[in-house]
Amino acid sequence: STDGSSVMIYHLQRALPGGIVLMELAFQGCYFCVKQYALECSRIPMGQSVNSQLSMLFTEECDKVRDLMHVHSFSYDFHLRIIHQYLVGRQMTLRQGYHLTSFLEDFICHHPDIPKYGRNHIFEGTIALSTNMTTAHQLYNYITDHASIYGMKPLRMSRTAMGMEGRKGTQNTEMHEYALVALWNRSGSYKDSEGIRHHDEFDVSLLVCHSAGPFEELPETERNMLRLRFYVIMTSCRELFPRLTADMRRFKKLPHTRRDSFDFTRDPSLSEKYEPEQREADPDGWDETGDSSEFYLHRKPLKMAPELFYSSPLFPLLASEVATAQEQITTMVQQAKSHCRRDVLWQRLFLGEHLSSDKHKMSKLSFAELEELLGAVHSKSISEIDPQLDCFLSMSTSWYQSLIKVLLNRFSQSCRLFVDSDRGTQYLAVLNQKFIDCFVLIFLDSQSAKTSLKVVFREPLPAQPQNSDSPLPQLVSMYYHLESVINTACYNLWTGMLQ
Repeated sequence: STDGSSVMIYHLQRALPGGIVLMELAFQGCYFCVKQYALECSRIPMGQSVNSQLSMLFTEECDKVRDLMHVHSFSYDFHLRIIHQYLVGRQMTLRQGYHLTSFLEDFICHHPDIPKYGRNHIFEGTIALSTNMTTAHQLYNYITDHASIYGMKPLRMSRTAMGMEGRKGTQNTEMHEYALVALWNRSGSYKDSEGIRHHDEFDVSLLVCHSAGPFEELPETERNMLRLRFYVIMTSCRELFPRLTADMRRFKKLPHTRRDSFDFTRDPSLSEKYEPEQREADPDGWDETGDSSEFYLHRKPLKMAPELFYSSPLFPLLASEVATAQEQITTMVQQAKSHCRRDVLWQRLFLGEHLSSDKHKMSKLSFAELEELLGAVHSKSISEIDPQLDCFLSMSTSWYQSLIKVLLNRFSQSCRLFVDSDRGTQYLAVLNQKFIDCFVLIFLDSQSAKTSLKVVFREPLPAQPQNSDSPLPQLVSMYYHLESVINTACYNLWTGMLQ
């Protein structure tokens, strides 16, 4: 049927010896609503009166149907399960590029109360970390581009942007954002209100997104502060439907609190301050009864939604996964800071002065930045690569000085010379244009008479496969490049003998 507001309403009927049970199903806004009606036989036109036993059985059956009608819990669990399946890639309910974080914000706002019979769980939190010399936007983009290194995968989310400030006749464009996703399984045990230990297995989803506005609109103090919003979702692997009975001691009336931001720090404590205010009556009309002692972990109140703090006994398995997620995010950011800084310096070394610094927003590498880069990468002496080259390491500083001049003439486009006149130190990097993840480095310290000839790698080379006879392409390119430098060194030796 259809009511006056064009809302589709469906009815289900169940006939029993003592009467008829009717169920009315409808959507009201974003909510799924169920109403139950009971009609005894004696009230049905042309119906017959039934004895007291059938009437009692009919009443008990109506109560049973009502008790099993956990619509809020089912809706809560269903949506969290759909989100997990979407992140795994096993369902097509949501379109590709669906803006998942916006949905989760709305979901938490429309489900501010924890369902009494639900099996699944969600936690929302934020974390803020300094990015040092790298801007927060640059670091987050780096993480999404190299997500697999940190055990994450990128998730594209699209939202429509109005063209020309929403004027008619203008074309709307899609704006893409990227979140980070990690998935794992966790099993564990916990005690219910009766002290009975239960064991369950959960699929855990971690969704991380950048919580910041456009870079140009941020104040200078915020441009090097990475603010991330993350969601931890736990869905039961064993049970699809809500619990038949609620653990009443799991729930505790909490006052509504004002909306305020909160940050996790590297401290493993997850506690958060809140200001109690007057709370309105529970829309479900449920009041806590019985002993108020808790059987879950005793913690300070935790913020589970923008205007709700999770009751102090946070579900222990969820509390553990939140701590794991916080640690994983912090470790990921710390590693990415080092990797991003290293790659930026490496890129600036290879670009040199051949490209416009305004276009790429990069400047020539300084002497101090080169030494910073060398401390963040890997290197091998030429004697480690080939013991026969050990003779070049015993040459004098004057010979190395002449070698630097010859290499500058031979590889003029591929050489980067760095000089510190005060310390009498020189570095010459001979770049490999075919394999940009390595270069040959010559070091000369005229004051202490120290020299070295190395091959520098941005990352450690992968191990040679045991079942392969041919060397890795990276090694082949490195050997060819080193061979050209050694040939130049031999030429320098030969010309020195002729003088």
